[in-house]
Amino acid sequence: MRHYYIYLLKPEIASNYFGKEWLIYQLFVEGETAKKDLRTIAQKQINYISGTIPTLQIKKNLDKALRIRNDFYVLKEHYYIDIKALESKAVLKDHGNMLTISASGSYQAETVFFEVLRQINPAFFAMDFENRNYGWLNPVKQVNYI
Repeated sequence: MRHYYIYLLKPEIASNYFGKEWLIYQLFVEGETAKKDLRTIAQKQINYISGTIPTLQIKKNLDKALRIRNDFYVLKEHYYIDIKALESKAVLKDHGNMLTISASGSYQAETVFFEVLRQINPAFFAMDFENRNYGWLNPVKQVNYI
């Protein structure tokens, strides 16, 4: 089972930390594992760099992109994809300040959710703490000034 925690970072954070994703990941790790005082500071920093999750826009985009699929359904405000042929399942949950995706089987089902989210905003940052994977859903392109 894979568990992804997805935050929408503010645009200036996304552009300034492109290529330094490990620093963002480390902040979130400290927010989960540090001792009480440091955890409080890390949580304040996480709140500062995080943007508001566009819940309504996500709902509309999921409905628009996935309503024709017979393996997509919504139950109690949670979004499910169950691709039986590929033995791939995923559920997307909105927690207000972050999204979570829990997936099992092949990567196909979670990729469908990632694709919809990356089209909404390029500054979504996903982390799988258990497997130590992290990164942008849609890499922010840097502009080089000469």
